[in-house]
Amino acid sequence: MNRPRPQITSVRRPVARPPERRAGARAVAVQHIRRRPALIAILGLIVLLFLSGMATGFDLAVRLNYIFIILLVVSWLWARAGVIKLDATVRRPKGPFSVGDTISEEVIIHNRGRTPKAWVEVEDRTNLPGVSFRHVTGLGFMIPFSRLTTSVTLRQRGEYTLGPLVIRASDPFGIFPQEVELEGTERLLVYPRAAPIPDFAHPNINIVGDNSRRQRANVVSPDVSTVREYSAGDSVSRIHWLTTARIGRLMVKQFDQGTATHVWLLFDQSADSQAGEGEESTDEYGATVVASVVERYGSGSLPLGYAAHGSHSLTVMPDRSTAQRDSVMRHVASSLPTGRVSLLEMLTELEPEFSQSTSLVVVTAADTGDWVAALDGLQRRGVKTSVVLMDRESFGGAPNSAALLRLIESGISTFSLGRGQSVSAALSSPVTSVDMAREGGPAPRVGDEAAVDEVRA
Repeated sequence: MNRPRPQITSVRRPVARPPERRAGARAVAVQHIRRRPALIAILGLIVLLFLSGMATGFDLAVRLNYIFIILLVVSWLWARAGVIKLDATVRRPKGPFSVGDTISEEVIIHNRGRTPKAWVEVEDRTNLPGVSFRHVTGLGFMIPFSRLTTSVTLRQRGEYTLGPLVIRASDPFGIFPQEVELEGTERLLVYPRAAPIPDFAHPNINIVGDNSRRQRANVVSPDVSTVREYSAGDSVSRIHWLTTARIGRLMVKQFDQGTATHVWLLFDQSADSQAGEGEESTDEYGATVVASVVERYGSGSLPLGYAAHGSHSLTVMPDRSTAQRDSVMRHVASSLPTGRVSLLEMLTELEPEFSQSTSLVVVTAADTGDWVAALDGLQRRGVKTSVVLMDRESFGGAPNSAALLRLIESGISTFSLGRGQSVSAALSSPVTSVDMAREGGPAPRVGDEAAVDEVRA
């Protein structure tokens, strides 16, 4: 097997450059000199000895000057030859990987020259957050190679690169540090970790046989799930008079949506909705929720549709194929929360695709807005709607508790997820107005558990 060879920049004849490029080259040269304090000290000493010898005729100053010049020449040749004679082989990890996995990388560096290397630094450059593949070693006469191994734990999803491999060496005095790169980079895709979650969206109740698509009858379920305030257009037959008399406002019954034949998953990656940074951000927690939902409902049991607009946009119609599931997971892993498409725009675009056979899951950290009214309208049409709302305040952002309250008042099944909270625990039960009041929020209005019990009785 041919080993990768260091790429040494060849020396070329200088050519005419525009003034701005010449200024840039001078700035780079100055930076290189500043990074070599030993070289600056020796050059200053040479100039001092030269002036002293010329002024006084002192032979020792002239001889010391020759010694330092010879030292510089020998050090430069040593450093240059030392880097050329170094070779390395890197064994990078192969995916796929998920957050929480441990990856290992091995670098074998070999000294093909005849001079020992007291200091050799090896770095495999990467943009993995919080990860550094860097080692310092020495290569002697008896053992001219070194095996370096690094193991790290992946903390954040994303698309990253490993490489190029950089080798740095120097002469024994550290005057002329050298650096070469070995060609070759590899792409590393880290998927979010899917957590085990309950059947919180209830899309697959009563699905039997081969799970083929079925048209749902346009009938109301006999099971009452909650009550809400009367709105214009509600049927008088749905008014619950006992709750109306007790509360003093017109209240109507909300029924279970029953069976759905496909799932739509919307992931809000609008930049205006985000809070937090890195692995402790609303986007990272949202990606974990999305991956968990895909694993729960997209593993062949039901057709799954998906839409998200981040740094990459993806909208796919409901399908139960493995290829679609992999496409969604790749998008979740690589897309960044820099989108300019709001959640309301997503709902408006996809509204014709939703029907009474749809179970809609929305994952967002948005504050209150017209998107809540849009979801309320979809639910009135018979679309089974569930919202996983990230608590932005717990991530250091502006609070979005108003959105949570409006969702609960609309009778939409809402789950709140805060920083440090388990996804499995957060999706175990929806938030109610009673929970809001217990935590110091507004008093219960709609969805009063006592009223629901009264209705079911």
